Amino acid sequence: MVKWIIIAVLLLPVAEIATFVVVALLIGWGWAFLLTAATTFAGFVVLKRAGRGRLANFGAAFTRNDTAGIEANAGSFLVILGGILLFLPGFLTDLAGAALLLPVVRRACAARFRAIIGTPAGSRSVLDLQPDEWRQMPDRETPREPDQSDRH
Repeated sequence: MVKWIIIAVLLLPVAEIATFVVVALLIGWGWAFLLTAATTFAGFVVLKRAGRGRLANFGAAFTRNDTAGIEANAGSFLVILGGILLFLPGFLTDLAGAALLLPVVRRACAARFRAIIGTPAGSRSVLDLQPDEWRQMPDRETPREPDQSDRH
């Protein structure tokens, strides 16, 4: 699997250049450059609107290994990934980035992610213990602050 990912990453620039040449021959070189600049600007706008906060929330959930948090923030992560792909020059990455901005595609990606990590949609983490596997702890008493009547 990793071998195929490396091959795809190495072939992506070649495919992007070939796609650019085909598009430029179809619509003209100037229009192709203008379209590339427009999609780069669109990616910048998407990234600006998505904000660092969304990415930080996803990163925090990822570092905590919180699968529920990762799932909750997966949509935001996919929007940011879509913005990054739009920002990169090239029509193939633009198509993938634009697709990630569509809610139906994001839902499909989230469902695939849930299938990979093994949590069904809508499930909650529940820990079911037997009676001998837990014990009730007494509530801790909080220190009482003295009120006005205690000071005299």
